[in-house]
Amino acid sequence: MTDRLMERPCRTCKLDSIEAKLLAEFPELRPVEPWKFGHLYQCSRCGRRWFLHEHQRRISRIHDDLLTLAIHWNQHLLSVDEKTLNTLANIGGVADYYRDQIAIPCTVNDVSGNIHEKAIVLVSRQPPYFWYKPQMVHWADAISSVAASPFALPLEVRKATAEKRDESMGFAPVGIVEKQGNEYTLVSVSRLFDWHRIRGEEIRLSGRQKKWRKRVMAEPAEAFYFIDWFDQCQELLASHPKT
Repeated sequence: MTDRLMERPCRTCKLDSIEAKLLAEFPELRPVEPWKFGHLYQCSRCGRRWFLHEHQRRISRIHDDLLTLAIHWNQHLLSVDEKTLNTLANIGGVADYYRDQIAIPCTVNDVSGNIHEKAIVLVSRQPPYFWYKPQMVHWADAISSVAASPFALPLEVRKATAEKRDESMGFAPVGIVEKQGNEYTLVSVSRLFDWHRIRGEEIRLSGRQKKWRKRVMAEPAEAFYFIDWFDQCQELLASHPKT
């Protein structure tokens, strides 16, 4: 791929993903090589790369700033030891079937001695091809140990936000309450909570929901650590949202 080719925009540059069943309508997207859990495609007009998942529901464009990371993801085995898996299982994750991953919020101590109390471990069948900030993406081999995070929401709350369907303008409200009895509304899929000195470990689902009361957006993570999807990972790690 030449820089000149990458500078040429085309109709696919305006898209982030395409339904796989429509792929025949985009003959400029051509298969390049098999990838982990899927297949790499490239646009013959602009040179940009696309990832087709093995389940073949959608083909997604790999954003330019994440291409190097996506290539690394494909070329390396990303796994952790049994002790780490058992700790992650005790924390519990929630499966995201759209992105084909299991998300587990936790504290990660990395091999460089850094501690991220707002980390998300992702057991994933897809590369980091969009949305992520490159500096926030890390790999399984950077994990020294994991532990429960004081900012992680309880599993039942995380599961509720994953199951909730949109009600208005893309918001999916879930009522929560902290230990002093103050109620809030989470408005989207949430894994962490850090609001006015209230941390995720202090949150529970409210028995009665007051819609839109003290709306709180999802707390962003500090770092994402990718682990490869493996057999029985759902049974070990995931609480499954309703389909």
